[in-house]
Amino acid sequence: MSSTHPSRRPAQKRSQATYDRLLDSAGELLEELGVERISTNLIAARAGVTPPTLYHYFPNKYALLAALGERLMAAQNALVPLDPELDEAAIADILLAHVRLTRASPGGVWVMRMLRAVPQLAEVRLASHRQLAASLAEMAAKKSPAQYRHLIECQARLVVDLGFAAIELALDEPDIAEEVIMTQAARAIRTLFSS
Repeated sequence: MSSTHPSRRPAQKRSQATYDRLLDSAGELLEELGVERISTNLIAARAGVTPPTLYHYFPNKYALLAALGERLMAAQNALVPLDPELDEAAIADILLAHVRLTRASPGGVWVMRMLRAVPQLAEVRLASHRQLAASLAEMAAKKSPAQYRHLIECQARLVVDLGFAAIELALDEPDIAEEVIMTQAARAIRTLFSS
């Protein structure tokens, strides 16, 4: 199996701009062509760099796509306040913000699909969900006895995956009003954190 780890994470502004341009180009091509048809050569050409420049940052296509997925997951997770006391309306608003962010990200909808469909990239989604669930559980556990820690961790993971599923549904089924999806998902999430 090919490595999905980038070879370099740039520190300088110019290098970071090239890195981001490669990710943006990959997202655009992912949306246009699908994961099977894009290649490192197409991504490099779209980004206006040579293939050796691309390989300076990423050893292969899957490493680049993993970084693209990590960037979207990090941006989505940054929208989540670590507050298990949020009401349903606030939760629904946060979920709707995730949908808007995903649609605004280069290839965002296809990045979400890719993270579910491509076995080499599933760990990006799973690691992101584990990290967010652990942070939510830690906040919720401060208000609960220690013997409930395992239950709280399970609830937090269900909350994260339920929210992700609602976001996917809103992105995949435009005929269903996203406000309705998020209101229903928020009710379920609030119920999980209330029990």
